Amino acid sequence: MLSFCCWAIWQNSVGIFRLSSAKFTRPIVPLRHYDEEGRIKPPWPVFASLLFLMRGYLIFIASASYLADGSLLLKVFYPDRAYFYASLFLGLPALVLLALLMWRQKLLDSAWRGVFRLLWPVTVITLLADLSFHVHMAWQSQWLFSWPLALTLVLDGLLLSYWSRSRLLSLMLADWQRRIH
Repeated sequence: MLSFCCWAIWQNSVGIFRLSSAKFTRPIVPLRHYDEEGRIKPPWPVFASLLFLMRGYLIFIASASYLADGSLLLKVFYPDRAYFYASLFLGLPALVLLALLMWRQKLLDSAWRGVFRLLWPVTVITLLADLSFHVHMAWQSQWLFSWPLALTLVLDGLLLSYWSRSRLLSLMLADWQRRIH
């Protein structure tokens, strides 16, 4: 009996049991994952991956604020100017998605709720494009080792793994398609 209770508590904590009512079925996740309106909040890796994809903009801001020589920081991460511009282009979808996430409370209560269906495919396509872009950069440099390039390739792979396997992320996206009120 005790083992069944422990199993039921564990199953409930991972969200297998569901609360149901006449209108909809909701997954049960721990309370820390809900916002004030009862919707599942975006997990922190969502914001981290969008900021990672926007790193061209972040590096540009950091290099602009570096008083001694701003172009030095840009040359460390992007030896060729075309790579920097491509990084800015690849960061544009992440910038738009981050703005949508910041305005999610207003957008979820309006007719624009369907725009969040694009969150997963746009982010995964952008991560794949970023991964292929950096593999191309490594190929252009004849596979010479570079720490920024190596870390970028590893983080691209880890974030792609997260976006393809995260159960909480899929529950969040399904939850955001429902009207609460």
